[in-house]
Amino acid sequence: MESSPCEGLSQKESDEIYTQGLLVFTGSTEEDSNFAKQFWVAASMYPPNESQLVLSRGSSQRLPVARSSKGISRESKVNAEILKIQESEEKEKYLQKAKRRDEILQLLRKQREERI
Repeated sequence: MESSPCEGLSQKESDEIYTQGLLVFTGSTEEDSNFAKQFWVAASMYPPNESQLVLSRGSSQRLPVARSSKGISRESKVNAEILKIQESEEKEKYLQKAKRRDEILQLLRKQREERI
């Protein structure tokens, strides 16, 4: 592959080479040069096909807005119920501890009065 196609060529020949493309493969077979050209065309940085889409009439690029589904509200209701149950269990546990504490305090007062 030669980087300067103008060496040893007339102006007309070099113009023809430049119009064919920027790459010149001197001393290569036509098959090799075709493979190389195909490679460079494929390796070029074109934007993906998705970005080249053109809108037709009546079509929109935006996705439809998702409606609130009943499944989500059911799930949130279930989560809320579970949270309420956990809170009530925790509250009951603290009430039992408070009741036990009061019983212990009453027992200590009774023992103190008996000692006096």
